[in-house]
Amino acid sequence: MNNRKPTLAVLIPFYGPLDDLRNSLQSLAQEIQPHDVVIVDDGNPTPISIPRDWHARVTVVRHERNRGITAALNTGLEYILRAGYSYVARMDAGDLSIRGRLDKQVAFLERSPECMLLGSYALFVAEDGRSLFTFKPPSLSREIYRALHRKNCFCHPTVMFRADVFAEVGQYRDIYPAAEDYDLFFRIAQRFSTAIIPEVLLEYKVGAASISSRRRRAQVKSRLRIVLAHFDPLLRQSYIGMIEGMISMILPRSATTRLHELRGLLGTSGVR
Repeated sequence: MNNRKPTLAVLIPFYGPLDDLRNSLQSLAQEIQPHDVVIVDDGNPTPISIPRDWHARVTVVRHERNRGITAALNTGLEYILRAGYSYVARMDAGDLSIRGRLDKQVAFLERSPECMLLGSYALFVAEDGRSLFTFKPPSLSREIYRALHRKNCFCHPTVMFRADVFAEVGQYRDIYPAAEDYDLFFRIAQRFSTAIIPEVLLEYKVGAASISSRRRRAQVKSRLRIVLAHFDPLLRQSYIGMIEGMISMILPRSATTRLHELRGLLGTSGVR
């Protein structure tokens, strides 16, 4: 990377084992697209320090106590927006960027100035490295908006935002615990064009420590509330989303993961 300030910052909120963070940073270090990384140390007992051989351009912003994912995301966003970056990418510790991800997403946004939110397909992997399924949501803005009435069709660590969008819709909100991303994506999709690159650009690690596992019940409740808040009687996806949300309240995490694995084998894995 050259010394000129990049137009892209990758936001990583962090609370947990350094090994996961190291793996993610080393995958980002292979990216061609110039970028900085902003890590929010969300009150880890020992303040983190990043060796330069993990990644050359890292800024760490620290919370002195653990404040949770929504606060960490907003702290990082505020730093990035003040610094004047044009694009904000997301990633979580433990996930791996597929080489070329950032380059492809920036190129897409530069040739599609109307697009404010961009995601991609993702390969979900177990902690032991086994491939579970490929997350393949719809790719066009109109299809995405309809799909959001059913479930979140963006895998959060795959997304890249145009920084200007936050002045229009606001940042992450804490009124939907463990589903702050779904709420934000819906608010953006209601007003602006969105897209998903139909290509796997990230390996998403599914582990016991992930929010989807630790706070699954709260997340399912929040997702159902979001579906109901945006319910459109003219869209069948709204009815399906309401029914699936209620079913998810009953099914254990293992059952829904297995369902996605089966869909992946059939080539039909879509919104989660």
